[in-house]
Amino acid sequence: MGPKMKWFFAICAAFMIATGPAVAQQHCPDVSVDVSDGPLIVGTKFAPPFVMGSKDAPEGLSVDFWELIAGCLGLGPSDYSYVEFGTNAELVLATSAGHVDLALSNLPLNVAHEQIVDFAFPYFEASLGLIVPDRSRGANFAVLLGRIFHSNILMIVAGLLGFMVFVALIYWWMERRSGNEFFTQGPLSGLYRAMIWSALLVFQGQGNPFELRSRFGQLFVLLLMFVGVTIISSFTAIITSSLTLQALEPELNTVADLETRSIAVISQSEAATWTDEAGITVKSMRAFSQVQRDIDEGAIDAFMHDDAVLRYLVNDRILTGVKLAPLTVAPNRYAVALPPNSALREPINLTLLTILDDPIWQNIQQDYFGTR
Repeated sequence: MGPKMKWFFAICAAFMIATGPAVAQQHCPDVSVDVSDGPLIVGTKFAPPFVMGSKDAPEGLSVDFWELIAGCLGLGPSDYSYVEFGTNAELVLATSAGHVDLALSNLPLNVAHEQIVDFAFPYFEASLGLIVPDRSRGANFAVLLGRIFHSNILMIVAGLLGFMVFVALIYWWMERRSGNEFFTQGPLSGLYRAMIWSALLVFQGQGNPFELRSRFGQLFVLLLMFVGVTIISSFTAIITSSLTLQALEPELNTVADLETRSIAVISQSEAATWTDEAGITVKSMRAFSQVQRDIDEGAIDAFMHDDAVLRYLVNDRILTGVKLAPLTVAPNRYAVALPPNSALREPINLTLLTILDDPIWQNIQQDYFGTR
């Protein structure tokens, strides 16, 4: 249980003591669980914000939900212990084999799971969502540099600089042979002056053809005076359009929009499975830090993951510079998993039905996710 929730429940407990047992038990049915054979074993799988924290004392939305149920069933902290598993698949298999008494995580209700474990009533409506870069706040300097380095602007600049050097070398070579003192004096025997003269000619269209002695050079200056203005105008237009196109936020309103965008998913996740079945090409990643880097660099248009997890990551600013897209797909529900024919199913279901409508549960969700 997180620090915020511990304070929240402490305040609630003080209020309940002050106002009497009727208020304290208003969301609890008259059921109990026999733990005379030993503490219950609660299996978990790390999945923020549903399960996080340490292995022995986890916290998170699913843990808070279970502790509400346990309190109603008359179970204290000594009546159950937590065991963490590496993946949802391992957690489900352990539950099916009876190695744990119940399983907590973002476990979706699906046919594959239902064939080997039982589920209590669902407690959370889930779906897959997307986040996209949030450019409404304006691009910072780092983002702007990222766009420049991931566009063709640098190639254009390099081409212009190369052309400027080429023009400088041509004039320097021709005018040195003609004995033009303007191109023979100064650093490196006039090359420095030739570079400055060429830069003004190429980038501003400024140049005096009568400073040159060769007739070919004079005609070339006249040509470049007209061409230079066109080059700079085109260069400005290319930079503006390139940055503008990269600043446009991707429109993701339908599944068809995903097919034309660069979408990233976490490997071996529900999003990876769904996109594979839908035939959508995606970029697989291993961690949220990689997602953040690629979003900052403009390497991906969107990231698909559990919508609730995305809301948590955005709300707690674990991922920054992003916002939720309106599109959600693959609606599902999360539930507590139990071994087949578990005696815990009925008391958990009775308790769960009353807790779901209780303001305490709504406040817990608000604490983790805020508002969409």
